[in-house]
Amino acid sequence: MGYIEEPAIVDAPGWGGAMFSGKPIRFVFLGGQLCLADAIAFIATASLSATLGMTIGGTVHPQLLWMLGAIYFAVAVYGAAYSPAIAADAVRSVQRAWLALLITFCAAATFAVLEGRSMDHVSTALLPSLTGLAFTLGGARSALALLLGSAWWSERSGRHRTILIVDGEASLVAPMDGLVIDAVRHGLRADVHDPGVLERLGALAGRADRLVVSCPQDRRGAWAAALRGANVPVELLVEEVASLAPTGAGSFHGQATLKVAGEPLSLSDRITKRLFDIVVAGIGLLLLTPFLLFTALVIRLDSPGPALFRQPRIGRGNRQFRMHKFRSMRVETQDLSGSRLTQGRSDDRVTRIGRIIRSTSIDELPQLIDVLRGDMSIVGPRPHALGAKAGDKLYWEVDTAYWHRHAVKPGMTGLAQVRGFRGTTFVDADLQNRLDADLEYLRDWSLGKDIKIVFRTVMALAGRSVF
Repeated sequence: MGYIEEPAIVDAPGWGGAMFSGKPIRFVFLGGQLCLADAIAFIATASLSATLGMTIGGTVHPQLLWMLGAIYFAVAVYGAAYSPAIAADAVRSVQRAWLALLITFCAAATFAVLEGRSMDHVSTALLPSLTGLAFTLGGARSALALLLGSAWWSERSGRHRTILIVDGEASLVAPMDGLVIDAVRHGLRADVHDPGVLERLGALAGRADRLVVSCPQDRRGAWAAALRGANVPVELLVEEVASLAPTGAGSFHGQATLKVAGEPLSLSDRITKRLFDIVVAGIGLLLLTPFLLFTALVIRLDSPGPALFRQPRIGRGNRQFRMHKFRSMRVETQDLSGSRLTQGRSDDRVTRIGRIIRSTSIDELPQLIDVLRGDMSIVGPRPHALGAKAGDKLYWEVDTAYWHRHAVKPGMTGLAQVRGFRGTTFVDADLQNRLDADLEYLRDWSLGKDIKIVFRTVMALAGRSVF
């Protein structure tokens, strides 16, 4: 960690004392670490097979593991399982490894069948080895991710490769992970007419993953020109656009533009998420149909009115849709706008059956229909009614960033819910906690995290703060 008051840099052309390796070398090193973790997993599986007696016909066949290893490593390379970007992300790293292992199994089984082997023989021969490999690969890659993400590793490897160049009075004064360089003190300047200075800047950029420059407005153009060929992401601190929170830059008919919004999920991510929704919602409805019909009957017998309640909610793109729930209130007291705060278990609008289905979240199950219709997702920010309030303020009056959460489909459950931010929003903080979690979900989405949230939701259904 560097500070502006104490620039941590060796004033020499190479500046190697502060940074021991260049970005390409480090990326190759990370890929090699992933490859080594997989190799250790294969060796461990072979050793355990011999030690624990995982045999086929009474004979250990280590050559089978080496054959599977050859197929696996070829598939893993092609499937980007050794991408440096996933090395420190345990979920993504293990997912890539398991996907490569699944393809390996399919390929090996296909070869065996083509050679005239029966499926019983194939499964007997392959499944024990592949099961063991799944565990050892997952363990090895998870351990590597924990190591790469640890503070101990960061301090010894120089993992933080952001360099802040300060030319003039600094805009950023807080401590940061990386290196802070005083341009004047170290003889750096944005001069495209001085090859010597550009060479020093190039040497610095070659050892960085990201360069950030803080300088007066009249020198930004010069710094941009001097670093445009640095072959590394370069950013200029521009205080004037801070309130716009831009996500990038672009152009329109030759004019520069700032990107202030985008799609948090790529097309492939949206397809993956939609397939997950269809599978989970379809299976859920198939298994729960008798229970849903029984619940609807009990609601009808408990109080007059329909079993289902359809309420306008805010969905993706701030578009409205009608969300389905089991009716938990008396018909004459239903609040379509959601403007009246629910007063927990003492709310006189809630029926006897309504208290039970609300406390167990059974009232939310009809939203499986909304998931199949495409209005909702299994996991996402919870959809809110138009008149929902935190205390006496509408949600978007508490924080205008509230609208940002609608960049994805709303969900039956979400990150906020599994963290315990549920129920009535009596004060501003009740909404702010949920909003922060929802925005974090948008930034860091992955299928693995959706699956984890679903499991955590099932574990949390016995909680009481669901009103």
